[in-house]
Amino acid sequence: MQDVVPLLAVFNTFDYAVLAFNLLLFLFATTVVQLIRPSSDEAVVASRVYTIRAANVILFVLYFSAILFLDFAKQLSQTGLTLLVAVMTHYAIATLILKRYGRVRDIDGTAYRSETYQSEMFSLITLILTAVTVVLVVINIWGMTSWLKATSVLGGLLIVLFSTKDYWAPDNIHGLILLYNGDIEPGTLIEVNELDLLGIVIQTTLTQTRLRDLRARHIIIIPNARLRASKIEILSKSAGKGLMRSADFQIGYGVDSERVEDLFEQIWTAACESDKSINTDRPAVARLAATGDHGVSWRLVYWLSNSYGLIDAAFAINRAAYDVAQREQIELNTPLTHTIEVIGDADRMTVEGSA
Repeated sequence: MQDVVPLLAVFNTFDYAVLAFNLLLFLFATTVVQLIRPSSDEAVVASRVYTIRAANVILFVLYFSAILFLDFAKQLSQTGLTLLVAVMTHYAIATLILKRYGRVRDIDGTAYRSETYQSEMFSLITLILTAVTVVLVVINIWGMTSWLKATSVLGGLLIVLFSTKDYWAPDNIHGLILLYNGDIEPGTLIEVNELDLLGIVIQTTLTQTRLRDLRARHIIIIPNARLRASKIEILSKSAGKGLMRSADFQIGYGVDSERVEDLFEQIWTAACESDKSINTDRPAVARLAATGDHGVSWRLVYWLSNSYGLIDAAFAINRAAYDVAQREQIELNTPLTHTIEVIGDADRMTVEGSA
């Protein structure tokens, strides 16, 4: 014990303050995480708490290593603690900005707090100021204040930023454009055929957009640059009569148009009874889409009062079409219009086809 006391004399008041702060951060990591980066997912919170405490342990080891064998361990620990505090400070300020300038949307029964153009701009400014502050503090920790007088340091930083702009700049720029335009916001239902995507937008940040897939209900994350490079169909911002959808059915020649219209009316009525997403105030319409070689393509056009239910509505239409067609004895499969005729005797066979 007497051997340790002289070693501890290398610590000054500032060092003890740093160690005390590190210890408090370790003990109250859960509370800190809930304040600066709240989440309803317990697994996410536990992961963040584990990360903070692991960093605290590493910083403790580095600081006390300065007593024994590493002369620069104290600087390493102070640098690590500076980075940790900077990250937490940035997240804390970003959380406050999000609460002030963000918005809350209820998506599929879950409340999501999402960014806006203003909140992301303020967060970006905060990030820049925090990064500059960290650089200045780290330079002072390592006693390299002469670097501030050298233009080569600033030039090197600019070179690094310029050389990596292709990785961080496109998504950030496209993210700001998405937030500024306001067409794609939390709760918006979009369809992107190029990406085979049909989902509800949950959150748009400077780097990526998070969506909930409407088919499988899982989360999809897409870089902003890739999303804006694709053709995006916004389905939730339809006219007052609702989102228009359609279903095509093949019916053979010889079935009267009036009978097909009656068939579609029965299909629509049955589908409305089984699914509440269909707009019952706007009756379905029968359209003759195409006349082909093997049958007629009829289109059933209907409208939705809830665009989020378009998949269930399509299932309801198809199920009703099958049941009603069976009852009305109208075939919905592509008719076989080729006939095979065999001409000849036992020695010679000729096959002819006619449409």
